[in-house]
Amino acid sequence: MNPPTRGRGRPRRTEADAEIVEAARTLLREGGYRALGLDEVARRAGTAKTSIYRRWPSKAALAAEIIRREVPPPANIPDRESAERAFEELMNGPFGGVVASLIGEAQGNDETRAIVVALIEPYRRGFADDETAAAILGSILFRCLLAG
Repeated sequence: MNPPTRGRGRPRRTEADAEIVEAARTLLREGGYRALGLDEVARRAGTAKTSIYRRWPSKAALAAEIIRREVPPPANIPDRESAERAFEELMNGPFGGVVASLIGEAQGNDETRAIVVALIEPYRRGFADDETAAAILGSILFRCLLAG
């Protein structure tokens, strides 16, 4: 029997994931999406920027992961009212501004658009169709942006 072979390069530090997420979470809480610089995340986490990119392909993907962890979407949204309430809670919560920033970035970036679509998909399920979901979720987003 041959011994297990290891991949190329240094082995991953198992605690690095938690350190990266914590550093990014702190930056998001301190200054929102604009403050989330991957160089600064790497510095605070005590790791290389390449370690971040091995785990998350982009700043947007890391931000979305933190949002999912901090504000997990409801597992089951049975109706429109529940979907509206859940999305309002997301948008009015501590990471609502980050979601709005991701939506803005998604306008010019296909990768970020896919990340945003996946992030808000659970909230869309409570609506009968995409047109209704867009109208309601869009109006919630608009109100949150105006409230600033």
